[in-house]
This record gives sequence, structure tokens and C-alpha cells, in this order.
Amino acid sequence: MSKKEDLKRQLLPIRSDQTVLETFIIRNSNLPGPRGNLELAFAVAEVYDDARVIMEWTEITENQADVNDPRAFLPFCGAMCLGRLYTAAKNRKYITRLKRLAGDGRWRMREAVAFGFQIIGEHDFSILRTIFSEWITTADNLEQRAILVALAHPPILDEAAVSFCFEIADQILHRMDTTVNFSILKKGLEFTISVFAAADPEAGFRFIRKWIGVNRIIDGILEKNLTKKRLSGKYPEKTNDLLRIF
Repeated sequence: MSKKEDLKRQLLPIRSDQTVLETFIIRNSNLPGPRGNLELAFAVAEVYDDARVIMEWTEITENQADVNDPRAFLPFCGAMCLGRLYTAAKNRKYITRLKRLAGDGRWRMREAVAFGFQIIGEHDFSILRTIFSEWITTADNLEQRAILVALAHPPILDEAAVSFCFEIADQILHRMDTTVNFSILKKGLEFTISVFAAADPEAGFRFIRKWIGVNRIIDGILEKNLTKKRLSGKYPEKTNDLLRIF
């Protein structure tokens, strides 16, 4: 039995008691520490669907529980649960909440938002495409980063999905805002393009070549992607040819 399946087995008999459930999640969060208990978060998202409590968890702010506070794992799990709730109910309030959480000051919360959207994408990528196509037109840097990281998920990246990912990356690079929270978006750009490219190398290397030389910031982003093992290890000749252009 995997760790996640074992955690699901432990969660099932306590999920109807909010206090007991929250105590279990907090105690097993692995926080404070460098790595939260991701298996627990995925297990909670699969077995828990009390929308009232989940929305309550996502109201826990950074002032109430900072990134290393064990209680911060409740909104972390909550964000992932929102993805599962949306696949079942299609209630827009869950997407509205996820979008809001994309701007949270806690880096773990921003990761949880990406996981939540990935759950939606695994269920039906066309739904995720619709959500992101609408959102990207007004998204700020943190929201753009959430979109990129959510899409950088190999299980959802078939040919059509990859094409959409490069459309999104095109829009972000075209309207790149280097002011508020750009460093966070930049770090996302520095690896997500390589994930998209690894899923469709022909389209990926064509995309990278198209953007080389536009400006120094984009060149730096592309260079970081080309040095990722998923590209440089599998396609050394192509990556080296492009790296020599810089």
C-alpha cells in the first residue's frame, strides 16, 4: 500500500469530525520543515468534500499561519480540495477562490493552487483551457505564474495541450511586466517552458528559437530552460546549438 493510500485509509473514519480531522492534518503536515506532507494533501483532496470547511480553511491568512506554521497546511489542503470540488460541482466560486489564492504571500499556497488546477486538468483539460484562456487576459505576475506552473504537468500534456501551453507562454512573454512580483514569475518561466518542450520537442525548440534575441531577460529565461536535464540530457545537440546563439 502506498503512503497516500494508507493516509486515505486513516482519513476516511475521521473525515466527519472537523476537529479530529484538522488535528490529524496539522500533526502530520511535516511543518515546520523543508517539505510539507504532499501525500497527505493529495489524500485529503481525494476523500474530503465538505465545501463549507474547505472554504473555511482557505480563509486562513498568512498573518494567522505563516508558511512554516503547521496550521498553514489546512489552507494548502483546502486549495487542492477546491480543484476536486470544481470537477464535481462546476461552481465558479471555487475558481474565484483559487485565483485569489494565487496571489498569496506563502509560496506553499501558490504551489497548492497549481496542484488544484492540475486536478481540474487531469479531469478535463478543456475546462482548464477555458478557465485559463479567460484569466490570462487580466492575470498579474503571480496569477500568470500559477497558470504556467499548473500547465507544467506532464500527465495532461498531449499535443493539443502543449500547443495551448505555448500560446499562453507567448502571451506572457509578449506582455511581460518586470515590476511587481516579476522575480517569482521569472522563476516559473525558467523551468515551465522546458516542461512544455519536453512534451513536444519539435514545437518546443521552435518556440525557443523564435524568442531568442528578443531581449536579455527573455534570453536568460530561455537559457535556463535549455540547461534543464529534461532537454539538455535528452536532446544535447539541439540544446547546444541553441545555447551557442546566446
